Amino acid sequence: MRRFFVDPENIVGAAAVLTGTEARHISTVLRLAAGTVITLFDGSGSYFEAQLTKISPTRVETKIISITPYIDAPGDFQPALHLGIGLLKGKKMDFIIQKITELGIESLRPFRSQFCASHDPAAGRLSRWQKIALEACKQCNRPKPPDLHEVAEFKDLLGVAGQDEHELKLIFWEEEGQKTLQDSLGTLHEIQSGLILIGPEGGFSANEVAAAVAAGYEPVTLGSRILRAETAAIAAVSILQYQLGNLS
Repeated sequence: MRRFFVDPENIVGAAAVLTGTEARHISTVLRLAAGTVITLFDGSGSYFEAQLTKISPTRVETKIISITPYIDAPGDFQPALHLGIGLLKGKKMDFIIQKITELGIESLRPFRSQFCASHDPAAGRLSRWQKIALEACKQCNRPKPPDLHEVAEFKDLLGVAGQDEHELKLIFWEEEGQKTLQDSLGTLHEIQSGLILIGPEGGFSANEVAAAVAAGYEPVTLGSRILRAETAAIAAVSILQYQLGNLS
């Protein structure tokens, strides 16, 4: 069944209204007819089975048939894995948002650090990222997108309240010469939440790693190959999500 995003403010009683790109997609691209049953999600975790009642290119009206509340909806991920990543240039961040949504990351905290090639995200970037995450939710049948935070300075990220709630705290550094990610996998069955840090295109400086260690992070490496930042992020998230049982 096709899935569409509906703004929670457009759900009133048993009626839900879709506008903008979703309305155009239903009416113009897919040419769905009144009476067709679709799935809606509002980004809070619940699913709605709804029947199309009135269709136009700018507004689609539906009648809600049934509701699957968040607690019963598929696609939630526990233990929760959170990602902090250095701000990447170009459309690399768009790619990261899409893939970590599909892989079940709980939240994303982008940051500026010493070797970031991009320091000033474009205006409206967070709104764009949220739209990308919602589109990825539609594709992968995830009921609730990850929490996407504003870009912060790296030193401020290390001091964010609530960091102590993460039993697993890793910083990936290509110059770590002893401990690999594999060495940290043995304790994953004991955690409820983890936060991992991936550097930007230029990686982390030694001072940044030292600050992270002082904040309770453990440096690890993904091996002898030097990976692009976006490759390292997808590889690390995929390995950890599999080991945590979130890709079962």
